Amino acid sequence: MNLKSIFISYLIAPILFFIAALIMSVLNKKNKYLSNRRLIITLLLTAVILGVPGFLGFLGIQFMPWGYLFCQLIYLGLGVFYTWLAGKHHEEQFLHQKWFFLIASLISCLLGMFLFKLAFNWLNDMQYGVWASTSILIFLLPPVFWWGYIAFLSIPLEIYKVWEYPAIPDDISMEHLDFDRLMVLELDLYKNTDDPEPLKVKAKAPPNMNFGQWFQKFIDDYNLKFPKAGVQYKINNKESYKWIFYIKPSFFKNRHFIDPDLNITENRITESVTIFAKRVSEAVSEPTRTGDQAIYL
Repeated sequence: MNLKSIFISYLIAPILFFIAALIMSVLNKKNKYLSNRRLIITLLLTAVILGVPGFLGFLGIQFMPWGYLFCQLIYLGLGVFYTWLAGKHHEEQFLHQKWFFLIASLISCLLGMFLFKLAFNWLNDMQYGVWASTSILIFLLPPVFWWGYIAFLSIPLEIYKVWEYPAIPDDISMEHLDFDRLMVLELDLYKNTDDPEPLKVKAKAPPNMNFGQWFQKFIDDYNLKFPKAGVQYKINNKESYKWIFYIKPSFFKNRHFIDPDLNITENRITESVTIFAKRVSEAVSEPTRTGDQAIYL
């Protein structure tokens, strides 16, 4: 085997991977998705895992079609697991930086195909590792499906009730509330409309307390505790933001919107779910907005 054949067969893919990983590191450093070390390790580890089924080349001619279908089943499962990990540990980036994740995943797939081909051809005299390695491509299906599913769920729904901080704050009576069964609820909201990241905080709530009054008290207590970094609830001195609230019970269930006029129990809120609070604008046509102001009624 001459030098040119060695370069094409064994060196060109790692070199291209190195160049692609370098470009991804620059983009990652600029946008601060995760550390460059973690990015490189993730790309390499994913590629190695994807390349392992290439050892099924020992099946010889029997690899087609059963070995190929078995590999696709493995890669589909790995894709689901990869999507779950990305959604759990890097939810914001995974949902809003799709191209970065897709390109990074594609780089790992291409290196994985190269490793698959080497292992396959080493154990298979028929030398069709390149074609067999295309079974890896189904690994990209779960994240693409998930993005499509999220886009489907993001189609605006009819919203029945909104809440706004009262012009004259309610005098909240606490006497009738059940403090023996206090719940600890997790709340996810942006303190200001231009914040890059939401505030995630836990607050106690009596189960029979009106939700709108509970949220008003949360704002009052939080702003009293953090007067310089409070929750912005007024657009100006006269007008307050309108809010919607929803929970997402599980991975496959749609949003369940909260009625601010009902209490915690009546809204079917439990300690196992996160309450999302979003500012909304009542408008027919408005300029493009960002953050949680990009929601219209």
